[in-house]
Amino acid sequence: MPMELLQEAARLAQGPDPKAARPLVARLLATHPGDADVLTVAGIAAQRSGSIDEALGHFAAALAADPDNPARLGNHAVALKQAGRFDAAIAALERALMLRPGAPVTLANLGSCLIAADRPEEAEAPLRAAVAAKPDHAEAWNNLGVALARTGRAAEAEQAYARALALRPGYAEAALNRVDALDRLGRGAEAERIAGAVLGSLPGHPRAANQLAGLRDRRGDLAGAIELYRAALDKGGLNHPIGINLAMALLRAGEPAEALALCDRLLAASPSITTPLALKCAALERLGDTETLAALMALDRFVAVIDIDAAPGFDDLGAFHAALAAELAAHPSLTFEPEGLVTRAGRQSDELADAGTPAIAALAALAREALGRHAAAVGDGDHVWLRARPDRWALTLWGTILSPGGAVEPHIHAPNWLSGVYYPAFPAELAEPQEGWFAIGALPDALGGGGTRHLREPRPGRMILFPSHLWHCTLPFGGREPRISFAFDLVPDGTGQPHRLRR
Repeated sequence: MPMELLQEAARLAQGPDPKAARPLVARLLATHPGDADVLTVAGIAAQRSGSIDEALGHFAAALAADPDNPARLGNHAVALKQAGRFDAAIAALERALMLRPGAPVTLANLGSCLIAADRPEEAEAPLRAAVAAKPDHAEAWNNLGVALARTGRAAEAEQAYARALALRPGYAEAALNRVDALDRLGRGAEAERIAGAVLGSLPGHPRAANQLAGLRDRRGDLAGAIELYRAALDKGGLNHPIGINLAMALLRAGEPAEALALCDRLLAASPSITTPLALKCAALERLGDTETLAALMALDRFVAVIDIDAAPGFDDLGAFHAALAAELAAHPSLTFEPEGLVTRAGRQSDELADAGTPAIAALAALAREALGRHAAAVGDGDHVWLRARPDRWALTLWGTILSPGGAVEPHIHAPNWLSGVYYPAFPAELAEPQEGWFAIGALPDALGGGGTRHLREPRPGRMILFPSHLWHCTLPFGGREPRISFAFDLVPDGTGQPHRLRR
């Protein structure tokens, strides 16, 4: 094989225009189809040209030809991570480390994959090993900061980001991660200064603009935040996260007509993402357009109340409900008023969809069945929510125990598509009618509060299903008994978000 051709193909594949390598790669593949080096260069060219499935094929073939090469394992792993196949990527990197222990780049890639797989606790060790082996590895320091931030250690995360920036002063990602850490530590002025500096050096940078606007909003400069959001909204095309934040700010500023028009733009651009539907409902409520709002919410069609009469593996509902309450009460993830969520005077669990305990597993099976059946039962049509219905989805499930006097404030479960709540128990002795009931349509204080409440009565064994974009809350209640419920969502592949407590 002419080495000069392979070297030129590699140079082009790793250059600014990787597609320029395609003709040479095709020639090399035609004459040397099983050569691991040729296949690796072909994979790099495809990967950097955006053809991830083609890249995976080439990297897998290179690995088959040279199975004990840690570099080829690493190439395959990075492509697997890009494709969202995190478990396979992690396994490939762990094998590469067995072949070449302590390799800092492989350790850093393993930590990055573990973060992407939502396993930040496990990511810390390989990332610390990576920076110990290669102290000038700026990306590893940045990812170590991410792992620390996601495990609730903002001060340590801020230090890791600062180390990454000391190694690479223009590292925008680390700078903006540091902004988040400083904000969480209550050092808003520093955070605002850094976000402003990034935006000054990279005009129109969407994340920097979004963060700076949020910081200004939180210190009371709503007009300044709106100005920043508007300026960044269409830089490089309509930016969905900035659009969501701008729509919320406009609603708070008393500009529901502009917010409504923006929500329609966002829905047209990304019909599978349902968060703008929630803000559209709020805008219509503020505009007093009750007819359009009622058609959009379509409560009679899209909300279902189901009374469960049996649970798999249990002789009767009483035993099922008693086991549900006991399993939830014993769950180690229960957290009082978890940060960033809306539970008040109560405890909430982390993800339970794959819990191994019998009653919660039975409830997960009931929830999956009910969500699938209701997703089919709502039918087809022109409604914007129906156009967002996913073909592939997963379940997320969590439990809440409210103390008397507690409540769950108005919120939504978007960008998920369909949600539900199940009640294994409900306080029997309440002083006033409708205490502790489930209310759809109440708006949060962050949008000015108010809204029109549509009430549904909880009962033991009752399941209520509703579109995830509908604002909803739990009304306050008194008495002496706790209020126990389990919430769950249909999480669309690619756009949804499973329930996670902030660590």
